Amino acid sequence: MKFLKSISTCLPLLALMVGGALAQPVNAQAQKLAEFGNIRADDEMAYLDLLAKALTESPNAHGYVIRYNRRDFPLGLFLRGLYGYRDYLVKSRGIELGRVVVVAGGNKDKITTELWLVPEGAPTPKPDSELAVSPTASLRFDTVYPDCPSEFSIHLEELDDYLRFYAEALRGNPNARSRIIVYPGKRSRLSKAKKMAQDTRSLLITKYNVGAERIVAKARGGRRECSEIELWIVPAGAVPARATHNNGMHPTANSAAFIRETPCLFR
Repeated sequence: MKFLKSISTCLPLLALMVGGALAQPVNAQAQKLAEFGNIRADDEMAYLDLLAKALTESPNAHGYVIRYNRRDFPLGLFLRGLYGYRDYLVKSRGIELGRVVVVAGGNKDKITTELWLVPEGAPTPKPDSELAVSPTASLRFDTVYPDCPSEFSIHLEELDDYLRFYAEALRGNPNARSRIIVYPGKRSRLSKAKKMAQDTRSLLITKYNVGAERIVAKARGGRRECSEIELWIVPAGAVPARATHNNGMHPTANSAAFIRETPCLFR
């Protein structure tokens, strides 16, 4: 009787264990839902909506966004695009922040984004290579267009976004210097460009803890269509490059191309 009673007591627990085991996916695998290149913002959103739908239908799964850069594409713009995808999924599609993982891959022949659905217990996808920011020559990391809002983009566009990625790259290269070059727009005064330069420098120092001795900020007289703030990383021993016009970095319908992206932050 004691034996039978013991068996009857253990049966519910055994059933729960077996049921739990059966509920777990067997040999769960990550699924690549889509892959796309340098496309229009509305097409980017359509692909991200596909991932959002899959995550909604699989509440225990995670979404992975792996993006690869192109060697001549500004690193800041690349990162603001990648994290803009996460921002869109969270703020526009209601996906929990902890369920979306973004991964910055290394360089490929063209910009490529992969969207993955990763069931619970499945191995996470790994990039073919990882992004490394270690310039050996002067590198224009990003360009802010404070007078010209983007036409249409899901990239991150606040000044904080430009500067936080830039500051992170500077922290990863502690011997490098920051060089900020500001050009006035065709309707702006040089005095306004000088203020932009000093304001940007002050933010890097006070908010992002970049040493003041590492930062050179100046305004140049050559006018541009819109005001431009170029954010450069100058490695130790490198000669600061003279800034040149950002050919091709004008507003287009393609949000992943070289575009102006910032609303009027300095007025």
